[in-house]
Amino acid sequence: MLTQLDGRISGPGRCLDRTASRVVADGTDDMRFTLAGGGVPGSQPDDSHGRRGTGQVLSYRAGRMRCMWDTSERLLKLLSLLQQADTWTSNALCDELSVTARTVSRDIVRLRNLGYPVITTKGVGGGYTLQRGASIPPIMFSLDEAAAVLLALRPAPTPGATPDAHAAMALGKVQQALPRPVRAAMQALVTHSTSVDLGQPITDSSPSADPAVVVLLARSCRDRRQVTCTYRHHNGNTRARRLEPLGLVHTMNRWYLVAYCTDDDAWATLRVDRITDAALSAHPSHARQPPSGNLDDYVSRAVSKGWQRVTATVRVHAPKADVTRWVSPAWGTVTEETPTTCIVHAGADTYDSMARWLLLTAADITVIAPPKLTQAFHRIAAQALRTTTALGQLDSRHGG
Repeated sequence: MLTQLDGRISGPGRCLDRTASRVVADGTDDMRFTLAGGGVPGSQPDDSHGRRGTGQVLSYRAGRMRCMWDTSERLLKLLSLLQQADTWTSNALCDELSVTARTVSRDIVRLRNLGYPVITTKGVGGGYTLQRGASIPPIMFSLDEAAAVLLALRPAPTPGATPDAHAAMALGKVQQALPRPVRAAMQALVTHSTSVDLGQPITDSSPSADPAVVVLLARSCRDRRQVTCTYRHHNGNTRARRLEPLGLVHTMNRWYLVAYCTDDDAWATLRVDRITDAALSAHPSHARQPPSGNLDDYVSRAVSKGWQRVTATVRVHAPKADVTRWVSPAWGTVTEETPTTCIVHAGADTYDSMARWLLLTAADITVIAPPKLTQAFHRIAAQALRTTTALGQLDSRHGG
C-alpha cells in the first residue's frame, strides 16, 4: 500500500521527488528514502528488496532521515521568524538559521510551494515578508506562548454573559495542538480556577502573572502537592514560603491563589504575579477545611480589603441606577436613599483616587465623612483651576 507525504506519491525503489515515502506491505512499516533518477553521486541504489537490513542501506536511510528532519525543522523555524517581524533581510535570516543565503532562498521557495505567501522585496531595505491576508497560515507557539493564549481565550464565567463561540473554537484548537502533558496541565487550570467580575483597577502598573507559574499552581491544586516559592509582599520585602494551593481566582486583571501557608499555619490569598521561583514539591498537601465554601467570595473580600486602604461615605445626588455602574464591588456599595439620591460607602488606595473616580458619576456629591475626602476634592479642584488658567493664558498669547 502506498501513502502520501508532503503531497508526493512514491513507491518502492523510486519517488517523484526528494522526499520520504512510507511503504506498508506484509504487515511491516518500512520508512524508505529514495531519490528521483535513481540516486546521487556516492549514494547506494535502493535494492532493499534484496539487501533489506544491510549496513549500507540502513546507514543511507539514516542519513536521508536526518537530512529530511533538519530541513523540516529549519522550515518551521523560518516560518516562525517570518511571523515575528514584518520584514527580514537575507543576512538576518542567515544569522538566525546558521545557513547560507542560497539555502534561505531555497527554503523561501519551499514555503511558497506549501502555500505560504512570502513576498521578496529587492533593493535597499528589502527582504522577505510573510503577506498578511484572509488566509492565516499555521502559527508557531512556544509552550509558554501557548499557555498565555489559553489564559487569554479562557472564558470568564460572568453571570449573564454570552460565551464567545469564536474564542471557544480557537481555545479548542490550541488545546488539541498541545502535547498531551501540557494539555493535561491546561485542563487542570480549567478545573481548579474561576473568574469573578469586580470591575477594573483604577491604576494598575503591576506586571502580569507568568503563565508558566499559573499552570504550575493549577497542577499543584490537581495533584494536591505542596509548592515552594518566593513571595514579594506589598512593601517590597520577600520571603520563602511553602504553600498548599487550593484554587486560583482571576479578577481585576490579576490572578490570585488561595493557599494554606505551612510556615504561618494559616490560609492566605496571594497575588500570583508576586510569586517567583515556584516549584512543585514531593510533599503532599494535607486535607484541610477550606477557608470558605465559595472561593470567589473569599477572594473578593480579601481583594476589596487590600484595595480599600482608605474609606469614606458620600451622598451622590443621582438615582442609584445611574451611580451603580460607576462603583464596582471592589470599591464600595451603593444604597438608595431617595429616588434622586443614594449613599455610597467607598474605599480606595488614596482619598485623591477616590475623589477622582467619584467625579465620574457626573453628579453633585456631598461628603458625609471623613474630612480628608473633602480636602482631596479641594486639591483636585485646585489642580483643575491651574490647568484652565494655564490654558487661558496660552489662548490669550496666541490671540485666541
